[in-house]
Amino acid sequence: MGEHATKRGSRRWGRAGLLWAAICLAGSFGGSAAAPAKAAGEGTVPAGAMSQSDSSVSGGTVVWLNTAADGERQIYARDQTTGEIKALTTRSTAKDVPYINGTTVVWTDKGEQDPSSANWDIYSYDLTTGVERKLNNKAGEYAHPSVSGNGVVWADNQKYGRMIYHDTATGAEASLGEGRYPVLTQGRVVYQNARDGGLSMIELSSGVKRPLVSLGGGHYVDWFVTNGEYVLFKQKNGQLESKYGMVSLQNRLSDPQDLTEMSAKAEEYAFMSMGDTQAVFMMNEGGQAVLKGVDLALAKVYSLGEAGSGKKYIGFSGDRLFYTVTDGSLGSLDLSKNSTGPVTGGGSSSSSGSTGSHSGAQNDGNKAALASAKFVVGSEGGTLSLTDGRVKLEVASGTFAKETEVTVSEVDKAGYPLKDEKGRTLEAAGAVWNIQAVAEFGKKAQLALAYDDKAYWTDHREKLGIYRYDNSLGYWTYVGGSTGEHNGRYVRTQIGSSGTYAVLLRKVSFPDVNAGHWAVKEVEVLAARGIVDGTGTGTYAPKDILTRAQFSKMLAGALGIPPLTPAQSTFRDVASGKWSYGWVEAAAAAGIVEGDQGMFRPEDGLTREQMMAMLVRAAQDRLGESQVQGQGLDRFKDRESISAWALPLVEQAVSLRLVEGSGDAINARATTTRAEAAVVIYRLLERIGQL
Repeated sequence: MGEHATKRGSRRWGRAGLLWAAICLAGSFGGSAAAPAKAAGEGTVPAGAMSQSDSSVSGGTVVWLNTAADGERQIYARDQTTGEIKALTTRSTAKDVPYINGTTVVWTDKGEQDPSSANWDIYSYDLTTGVERKLNNKAGEYAHPSVSGNGVVWADNQKYGRMIYHDTATGAEASLGEGRYPVLTQGRVVYQNARDGGLSMIELSSGVKRPLVSLGGGHYVDWFVTNGEYVLFKQKNGQLESKYGMVSLQNRLSDPQDLTEMSAKAEEYAFMSMGDTQAVFMMNEGGQAVLKGVDLALAKVYSLGEAGSGKKYIGFSGDRLFYTVTDGSLGSLDLSKNSTGPVTGGGSSSSSGSTGSHSGAQNDGNKAALASAKFVVGSEGGTLSLTDGRVKLEVASGTFAKETEVTVSEVDKAGYPLKDEKGRTLEAAGAVWNIQAVAEFGKKAQLALAYDDKAYWTDHREKLGIYRYDNSLGYWTYVGGSTGEHNGRYVRTQIGSSGTYAVLLRKVSFPDVNAGHWAVKEVEVLAARGIVDGTGTGTYAPKDILTRAQFSKMLAGALGIPPLTPAQSTFRDVASGKWSYGWVEAAAAAGIVEGDQGMFRPEDGLTREQMMAMLVRAAQDRLGESQVQGQGLDRFKDRESISAWALPLVEQAVSLRLVEGSGDAINARATTTRAEAAVVIYRLLERIGQL
C-alpha cells in the first residue's frame, strides 16, 4: 500500500524527514541504468534538478514535487520497474502536496487562480491515460487532497476546516462536514478534528462518524498516516512533548495504543509511513535521528538503526520502504520479514509499560482463526490490549514486582461446557480467553472483554457477566461484571489471578416473579449475577421479609466483597458456625453494618431505615462524601417516625434515589421484603456504575 500521509505542504512543521535530494533525475534506481527521462510533453527533466518538497509512493510508482534551479516547481513520476521518469506538469504555476494511489495522482495547484490570492485548485493526473483534470467545481482555499478509486477528498482552510468529497466519475461534490487533512482509504475518511485536535473517521457508505483519538487540554495530533486498517499518529502537547501511537480502524472498540512515551525531544521529525503490515517513524534518540519500525499486528516497536548516511525516506510500497541516497539512486528496505502474518505470535511491550498487542491468528484450515498475543509488563504496570480491542487488561503499578510476561489467547469454546455450579445452562456472548501471567498477581487487574455486536446480547446487557472456568470442577463461576453503556460493548471486572475467562449470560427466572411483576427486571438481573437466589423450591418469594443477615449477604455479594472469617467474632450473636458469619463480618469490615452493644441481631427482620443506612454507607465508600448530600424529608408525613440515628442516612438515601416513599410516607420502621431488597440493590449498582 502506498503512503497515506497528511499535514503536508504549507504547514508550520519541519520537513526534515521527507526532504530528499536529486531523486534519480540523472541517476539510477537500485543500481540499474535509467531509461531516458521523458516528459509529459516534449521536454525532459532538467539534469541535476533538486527535489525540495513532498513525495508519495503507491504500487510501483513514486511521485514527487521537484524544484528546479530557477525555482520552477513541477510534479514527476517514476516507474520503479522500468526506471522511466515522466513530468506530469509543465506549466509555471505553484503546486503542492502530490499524492498517489493506484494510477491516479492528485495535488494542489494555483491553476486558474490569481497567484496573489489564497485560493488553490485541486488537480488530478491519470498515469494510464495521461489525462490531467481540474477537479474542484468552485474556487476555494483548498489543500491536502487524497484519492482512492473514483473518490477524491480535500479540505479548505476555514477555521475548523470543511472537507469535500469529489466523485471523479460524475463530477459531483459533497460536503463531509468539519475536519482537516482528510485521507480517503477503503471507503473511509480519516481526518483531524480542528476543535479538539484528535482524530475521527467517516464511513462513506453510511455517513456514520466515530472518534478515533479524543484529545483536548493542550494535546493534539501533529501528524498521521493510515493504510486503511490502522492509523499511526504523533501526539503533542502544550509543553512541546510528543509521543507516537496507533489505533485500529477495523474494530470500533479498540482504544489508541501508545508506542512511545510522552517526552520532550531534542529534535522533531515529520517522516512516518505505513505499509501493509509494517509502519515506520523517525525520532531522536541520544542526539541521533533513529528510524523505528512498527509491527502493526503486535503494536511492537523495533529499531531500524540511525537514519543517517544521506538516506531520505519516501514511503512504502507493500512492505518495502523506499529511500534515496545522495547520489540520486533509489534503495529500499524489505520489512515484510518483520510481519507476524496470519500465525500466532508474540512480542514484548515498549519500555513505557503500555504494552503491545496482537490480533494475529492461528488457523488449522477448518476452525475460525484464534487470536493470541504475548505482552511484557513491568512493575510500573500498563494496559494490555489486543489490536482488535476484544480484550483489555489494565495492570496497576506494583501488580508485578518485575517485568512479567502475560499471554492472552483465544481458545476454542467447544472445550468448555457452558454450565454453572448448579448445572444451569450458560450462553457465550463472545470468545473464550485464557489469560496467563508467569508471576502471581500482587494486586487485582481490571479486565474488559467485548461481547458480540448482536441485538440479543444488547437486550440482555445487564445480565451479562465475566465468568472464570474451574478446570478441576468443570464449571464456570461468576466473577463480576459492569456493562454500563458508557463502556461500549464491554463487560468489566477485576481479576486477581490467571485463568480462563469469558462473557456469559445466565438467564434466571421465577414463577412467582412473572413478566408483570413490578420487580421482575431487578430480580432477574441480580439473579443472573448471582446476587440473589431462589428459596430452594424454585420460587423467589418476593413478599417474604428479609433478615439483617440475608441483606448483609446480598449487599456484600453485589459489591464483590468476599466473606471474611476472623478468629474473633465482631458480634456476640453471630458465631463462626453460622452460615451468615463470613458475610456479616465482611459487611462489618467494610463499614456497611454496625451493631448495638456488641449485638447484630442477624435474624431480625430488616427495617427500611436499617436498609437505607446500609445502602448509603456502601455508596459513600464508592462515591465519596461530597457526592452523597442529603435532601429534606419534609414531603413525607411520617418523617417523625425516622430514628434519630438514621435520619441523615435516610436523607441521603432519598437524595441518591435509592429508595422512594409509598405515596407521602417513608415507612422507616416497616420491614423490607425480598422484592424491595432486589430493587434497592439494583439502584445502588446503577448509581455507582456497576450495571
